[in-house]
Amino acid sequence: MFEIFFPLFLVALYFLIKLASRRNQTTVFGAPWVPLEPHVVNQIMELAKIKPNDIFYDLGSGDGRLVIAAATQGARAYGIEIDPFRVWYSRLCIFLFGLSGRAKIIHKNIFNVDLSSADIVTIYLLQETNDKLFKKLTCELKPDTRVVSAAF
Repeated sequence: MFEIFFPLFLVALYFLIKLASRRNQTTVFGAPWVPLEPHVVNQIMELAKIKPNDIFYDLGSGDGRLVIAAATQGARAYGIEIDPFRVWYSRLCIFLFGLSGRAKIIHKNIFNVDLSSADIVTIYLLQETNDKLFKKLTCELKPDTRVVSAAF
């Protein structure tokens, strides 16, 4: 019985989370969710120059596509996301891709995360949020940390 209902449960959960993740949370979370196109993900990965076991952080990770891309390239990848629906959706995607050992989504505000261990940080946020992040990044990051930012 379990063998039948558990996969059906996972499929139903996937579609519920996917549906819920389409909601625009601009007023609640400070930035709209705008998914990166695959070619932009590839460009960001090229600019990041990921090496095996790099520590990768994606601030405002949304559906986790950068976290998944970094983990598949050998990084220990962390996504920081405040929207609970996107947190659960991206965790499910990481599980389905078999990357649970290399990738993790942290349900937290990006301003409350210690980034001092990061080798790479990616951001795809509004300019206003980037401006607020600047001081945090300059204070916490190592001198050789690579920061890759994409613009709306």
